[in-house]
Amino acid sequence: MPRILMIATGAATGTSFPVDSDTMVALRSVSGLPDCCDNAHDWALADLAVLAAGQGAEAEGFDAVCLADFGDYGAGALRSVLGVPVVTAGRSAMLHALTLGSRFAVLAPAPAARRVKKLVQEYGFSGQCAAVRAFDAGGEALAAARVCIDEDGADVLCLASQDVALAARLAAELPVPVIDPLPLALKLAESFLGLGLSQSRRAWPEPQLRKPELIAALVAAGERA
Repeated sequence: MPRILMIATGAATGTSFPVDSDTMVALRSVSGLPDCCDNAHDWALADLAVLAAGQGAEAEGFDAVCLADFGDYGAGALRSVLGVPVVTAGRSAMLHALTLGSRFAVLAPAPAARRVKKLVQEYGFSGQCAAVRAFDAGGEALAAARVCIDEDGADVLCLASQDVALAARLAAELPVPVIDPLPLALKLAESFLGLGLSQSRRAWPEPQLRKPELIAALVAAGERA
């Protein structure tokens, strides 16, 4: 039975995840993060917290790790310390948007929009990303989505949210594909396991000196502060 660890930086809400009947998904929420991760300082804290939450996944018997937050916090570090596949929500969603259309837009809750814009640039998607638009509530998300389609010229939308139900509502109302990153990440993890694939050690070399106890202690100290 494949075992996948899903790490969320907030409460992942909505329906159950569409995985094969013999796949087990364990959801682990990261605590102690700032309410609004919109600056480099808070991103560094989120990277560390996600690393602490997932660094023992392989030893715990998990076959893959999925990062639910579109911000892809801790992804590089986890890929270095783990031999099992580490699948991210943000990069996976944007890459797969380009298999469904030529230009995509990202809808992001207002606190996350700055991080998404940074990732779009880092991943080299500036030419294919029509817009990153922020919203504060479900109704605003639908209005922002229509602006992305009608004014920005997006023909695929990515939802930078851990709300599965919101993704379903948008998909029912809009004339373009809406990518929900959580189930996509899980399906990719299942496919990687079926194909025997994992991240490249050329891209993410193993650390020369591992400090798992220090990382865990730093995060624990931050939660107590």
